[in-house]
Amino acid sequence: MNWHYLINELYYQRRRTVISIIGLSIGIAILVILNSLSFAYREAARQPLKEIGADITVQRPGDVPEDLKGVVFPCSAVTIRDDEARKIGSLPGVRGIGKGLLLWVFDPERAWIVLGVEEKNSIGPAVLRSSVTEGRFFEGGRREALVESAYARQFGIKIGDSISIAGRQFSVVGYIDASRAAKIAIANVYISLTEAQGLALSSRNVQSVAPFAQGDVNLLFIKADQERIAEMELSIKDIMGKKTSVATPESFLRLLGSLFALSDKFTMAASLIAILIAVMIAFKTMAGNIAERAREIGVLKAVGWTNRNVVTQLFAESVIQCFIAGLLGLFFAVIVSYGLSFMTVSIPIPWEMSPNPHFLPGGGDQVFKVLRLPVYVPLKLAFFGVFLSIIIGGFTGALLGRHISKIKPSEVLRHE
Repeated sequence: MNWHYLINELYYQRRRTVISIIGLSIGIAILVILNSLSFAYREAARQPLKEIGADITVQRPGDVPEDLKGVVFPCSAVTIRDDEARKIGSLPGVRGIGKGLLLWVFDPERAWIVLGVEEKNSIGPAVLRSSVTEGRFFEGGRREALVESAYARQFGIKIGDSISIAGRQFSVVGYIDASRAAKIAIANVYISLTEAQGLALSSRNVQSVAPFAQGDVNLLFIKADQERIAEMELSIKDIMGKKTSVATPESFLRLLGSLFALSDKFTMAASLIAILIAVMIAFKTMAGNIAERAREIGVLKAVGWTNRNVVTQLFAESVIQCFIAGLLGLFFAVIVSYGLSFMTVSIPIPWEMSPNPHFLPGGGDQVFKVLRLPVYVPLKLAFFGVFLSIIIGGFTGALLGRHISKIKPSEVLRHE
């Protein structure tokens, strides 16, 4: 292979080279951008669960309480037995499990949404430590509570006050800003899981709807191996029943509906089309290149170049052009992805995952998790785009090799 000849050919045939590179780079850019968007939507769908340190949440829907007085369960989250939680925790792929207990408390003067939290577990609502805006997080073994800051302002609750929940006194030790917290299992008041279990155990309304024992909960937060989430969803329903509500990143993707237009099938189809267009552009350019250079190829073969020499030379030209096109396409994709990263996406949170009594203000409003779409070009995708462009160059160069080998110097020069 003659490198000097190769460089001169690419330089002096600038128009043809530029057209070939730009055409192929557009196909590579489309491929990378589509897959980057698909990855971004999947990453966005993980955020609501990721914010509470989990990959899966589990709830069991039940009956509506007949009497909305005192401590009751939301109908979307009734008893999960302790033995069920242990079985789920032992499933293959489970890396950790957190528990919570969500209660509605209807006292004569006020209604509360109360969440019992494992204060030292990094999986589940205990990540709310980072959302404490004033005061401190509660300590286990004490009747202490955190109050959502907007709720505290509305009712004039101050740090150091004592609040009465179902006849039990809790000392307010801090405020939580729920607007900065995860939108799943949010509440007005946060107390220790042990104290919340005590409220549920002593409630006649809870026991009449879903019998509750010491150690039971109604929310599970699971950290899991990503590749086993689908398998675990089925296993959880085998343990708890088919009606169990299991939230996963895939379930949030389904909630996005039309926003998630870039489904796997669409992305794959569009990517294949982009690759096909790129191959056609490269093939057409190379075929035109050979047709224009028939005399030149004939001369080269007349002065001693073998078919192998000619094929190798044109093969190298094709690979280098496509490699440059791959880099340029990747550059375009990175710029476009950066621009798309300023878009926002609103992920709907099902009412069941953040239940608020419908008859309270805002109780029936749809809750959304709004975030910037995390669009970027993953390193593996970047390497794949450039590698694919090289493969396309090699494929087209090799494919046209048979045609090149048929060119006979005598016939070409005689017609010239």
